[in-house]
Amino acid sequence: MGFLQNADVGSLLLIGVGCAVLCVVGLLLFFGLQILGTSLHTIVGLVELVSGIVNGGPLAWCGCITVLFICAIVIGGTLLFANCQANPTSMNFCLFFR
Repeated sequence: MGFLQNADVGSLLLIGVGCAVLCVVGLLLFFGLQILGTSLHTIVGLVELVSGIVNGGPLAWCGCITVLFICAIVIGGTLLFANCQANPTSMNFCLFFR
């Protein structure tokens, strides 16, 4: 108890402020690390889901590319047909639709 005889108000105030700052920093680290961990877990889960779809095997991967290619052809054909209906003299391809 001899150390309390030398304590003044300034040092006690400094110790109290230091403890309060440590508590606030500890709480921020606790909640911040939980938020960061949850966010990273979600992002990693989405990446694993996409990689699982793409890397489902050679047949699943080829099927996925084939479906995407067919979708691109259908969308491109639809846009081309809509353009031909708007301006029939724009391309020679539009003559097929007359």
